Amino acid sequence: MAEFQESETLRMEAFSDGVFAIDITLLTFQLKAPSLKDATSTHTLAMALLHQWPNYIAYFVSFTTIFIIWLNHHRMYNVIRYSDVRFMFYNGMLLLLVSIVPFTTSLLADYINTPGHQLSAAIYMLLFACISGTLFRMWTYATKDYRLLKRPAADVRVQTVRTSLIISASIYTIVAGLSFLIPFLSILVGLVMVVYLSRLKYHRGKVV
Repeated sequence: MAEFQESETLRMEAFSDGVFAIDITLLTFQLKAPSLKDATSTHTLAMALLHQWPNYIAYFVSFTTIFIIWLNHHRMYNVIRYSDVRFMFYNGMLLLLVSIVPFTTSLLADYINTPGHQLSAAIYMLLFACISGTLFRMWTYATKDYRLLKRPAADVRVQTVRTSLIISASIYTIVAGLSFLIPFLSILVGLVMVVYLSRLKYHRGKVV
């Protein structure tokens, strides 16, 4: 039974890696070359490229965030040995939310310089709040009574990770509300959260 559960965990992580890779690839569709009508010379091409700055910003924030989500997903699986049906459903929910990121990225890029920026930024931040919340739920379930962890489980930073994921979900939620009052706050906080989550350690001995 244990070997079966370990095999399922490896399969689930491999499948998840594929979904993350596809989502990052889909983000590149936001980067489009200016049309020939808008770029008839070197100067007009340069101006047309500069005019697309919202796409570059949205792409960079989304790419780095998806990468950090994948990194934390990988770190989580490095300390998890077993899997079960409920944990697989939580993982499926995470992949469902991550697969929506290209859509919210497009929404943010298209409306970042319009009056609709507040709503698009709020939706963008709420999605990341849900992703952080799902990671928290996965971690809480896996670490309760050390049910799915590798041994020695005492070396795993259970409470530290729980607290950090709660903080990240809370910050994303708060910024979603503040996006209606402070323009471009979501972009700034999005970059700050990338740095914050990149430093999250799941093991006492090393960063995995």
